[in-house]
Amino acid sequence: MTPTPLRAGLLAGTVAITVNTLALKLAQPLGIVAESGGLLRLGSRYAGPIANGLGITYAWAKAGLPGPATLPFWLAFHYATGFGMVWLFVAVLHARLPGSGLVKGSLFSLLPWLINGLLVLPALGQGVIGWRVLPPSGIAYFAVANWLFGAVLGILYEKQQRPKELISPVGS
Repeated sequence: MTPTPLRAGLLAGTVAITVNTLALKLAQPLGIVAESGGLLRLGSRYAGPIANGLGITYAWAKAGLPGPATLPFWLAFHYATGFGMVWLFVAVLHARLPGSGLVKGSLFSLLPWLINGLLVLPALGQGVIGWRVLPPSGIAYFAVANWLFGAVLGILYEKQQRPKELISPVGS
């Protein structure tokens, strides 16, 4: 049975986000200075004072929940944002993009990379694609991490959406 697009997207998305997360977290041990968490930093910059003014920050801390500078918060934010991108791929763009799952995912991977490089990083004062603070290796590494997300998402989503072919025994 072929899974619904939502189920296929959730399964493919979970794997794709995990691969992307691992790639981003491997940058530092590999000695690569790459972008990670820019959208969270930007959101914290603008939403933080609002949350603080509304008492959300105090209530959050009082409840013992992890703050924006912690790995658990980053992971939750990263997965939430990733699933938003998965929804966009499955519900809006998949049917409109040309090619195989790999091609669709590769094309789609440009969207989060461009959003980050053209909007988020400049808003953080890091320049277009982070050129003011990131070495070329870090810029390239971040592009590859985004490509991995899109490629894995596209391949796994397509694989789940193909109808299963009936296999008949030899000679029947």
